[in-house]
Amino acid sequence: MKKLYNYLPLLALPLVFIFMGYHSGSPGGRTGSPGDNGNNCTSCHSGTPQNASDWIATDIPGNGYVGGETYLISATGTHSGVSRFGFELTAEDQNGNKVGTIQVTNATENQLSNAGKSITHTNQGITPTGNSKTWEFEWTAPEDVPGDVTFYAAFNAANGNGGTSGDVIYLSQKTYGPDVTGVAEVANNFRFYPNPSTGMVNLEIPDAENNSVSIYNQAGQLVQQLKMNNQFGRIDLSNQAKGIYFVQMGTNEMQKLIIR
Repeated sequence: MKKLYNYLPLLALPLVFIFMGYHSGSPGGRTGSPGDNGNNCTSCHSGTPQNASDWIATDIPGNGYVGGETYLISATGTHSGVSRFGFELTAEDQNGNKVGTIQVTNATENQLSNAGKSITHTNQGITPTGNSKTWEFEWTAPEDVPGDVTFYAAFNAANGNGGTSGDVIYLSQKTYGPDVTGVAEVANNFRFYPNPSTGMVNLEIPDAENNSVSIYNQAGQLVQQLKMNNQFGRIDLSNQAKGIYFVQMGTNEMQKLIIR
């Protein structure tokens, strides 16, 4: 019996490490997203996850995000009687690929996880105010606009019993499309936007294989060309003078583009 007592502290160590590790942030890949194979906090905590609406908020405007722009993101969990709150959030395209860049703005309460592909709490960022907890950070949209982007987050409303039982797991998501203000539609469903533009022009071709997009100035001079092998692309015309340009895909009719 004496020997068994000597081993008991060793048997408890794995549970202590698990609790302390997740107390300091998610191990990563637990947002419930397609790219994370649906894995969420129930990988370590008991219970069935519940869906929560409007727990993710951003300052992305109603007409959509713009590639290369940075936006403020917030994740807020609410649960009656919660003792501690944890979370992990990521951003993915329609194919489950991680997109954009997440930036920590409050290192006291947030930290990157999953090789920088997600963000989670720190051990100082788990104390709720009343029954809720909010984390804020930034996300920069990818330069090559991938279409719709969805933010996925998993939240752990912990009861503070020091274990992994009795906690309540929530899943939330929010989807945004790209800014299509001033979309110009050309033959073969080729689109470019915004128009007018300040220089960064998004391109979209459903069947992009071996298609080239050419930009001409008013004098008919070729100022830039892009060979598209993907559905989405981007041309930077910010170094060009303000004025009227023309966009052409392959041999299709040219369409007017305004750079302002």
